[in-house]
Amino acid sequence: MSALPRRMKTNQRWRQLGLLALLLLLLAMTRAALAWDRGWYVSINWTESLPFWAFVVDKRAEPQVGDYIDFWPPENPYYDDIAFVKQVVAGPGDLITCDGRRFFFEGREIALAKEVSQAGDILHLGPCGVVPDGHYFVLTPHKDSFDSRYQEIGYVPRDRVRGVARPLF
Repeated sequence: MSALPRRMKTNQRWRQLGLLALLLLLLAMTRAALAWDRGWYVSINWTESLPFWAFVVDKRAEPQVGDYIDFWPPENPYYDDIAFVKQVVAGPGDLITCDGRRFFFEGREIALAKEVSQAGDILHLGPCGVVPDGHYFVLTPHKDSFDSRYQEIGYVPRDRVRGVARPLF
């Protein structure tokens, strides 16, 4: 038997193994893409309210105090059809107290509500008291953040939360 047919068979085996490896890689990538599509997406923060502008959002994670969440705000006069990313500072059963326009959680001041918006509109104070079941009190540290300290946002119901947002950039 000559060396040529043996070399051809060896090359053919390597080609078959290469095709099999490529097929397995494509299958794995397809599964990963489908899993990503079902459970994850990227969200962009279009305002200066957070130091981060891009987030990976896990649609299956349950929000906890300290997490960032991506959610649909209620209809309001300032933002139309744009999701918000804010930090959960209090969850169901937690107590938010107020003194004038100052908001407190566990005895420490967490936010000061402005009287007027950047556009000069009067801003109405958000809720104080025990956060209801299935709701979150959300903030960002920015002085102009439009969040739970204002009535137009208030407590965020769980059914408006799209997922837990993890900062990328």
